Order: sequence, then C-alpha cells, then structure tokens
Amino acid sequence: MTQKTRLKNLEDFGYGPNVMRNTKVCAKCGQVIKASASFCPDCGERLSSETLFDRYKRQHPCCPECDTVLAPDSLYCPHCGIKLKIK
Repeated sequence: MTQKTRLKNLEDFGYGPNVMRNTKVCAKCGQVIKASASFCPDCGERLSSETLFDRYKRQHPCCPECDTVLAPDSLYCPHCGIKLKIK
C-alpha cells in the first residue's frame, strides 16, 4: 500500500495530518470544529488559531522541512531525508 493510499484511508475515517490541519477543538466545551471557525457554534467561545496539528507538533518532534513526526533519536527524516540538527 502506498503512502498516498494510507493517507486517503486515514482521512476517510477522520484521521491523519490533513484532517488535523483542518480541525480545532473548543477549549471550553470540547466541540470539534473546522479550523476556519473563529467562535464555537455550541458555546460561543472565541477559538484560538491553533489547530489539532499545531498542538500535535508542539508535543512531538517533527521534521522542520516536511512536518513528519520523528522518533526522538532520529538523525535523518524518514520522509524527506534531511539531516536533522542534534539538540
């Protein structure tokens, strides 16, 4: 199975990086909302600009070139091959 097919399958079930880029969660009530929204349709809370993908990247090491999630000890990105800076 190709990576493109895997990503399509994930998206069909509501998962994957593209779905996460297009999704926000209301901090007040937990409603899942499209990333383009500024206010929660359930409770009226103002939404931050942060998407689920932004949150995920903040909590996991990601490639600076292609945003692929990395193992903590990665020296190279498994997707684009860039050499990673060791912290």
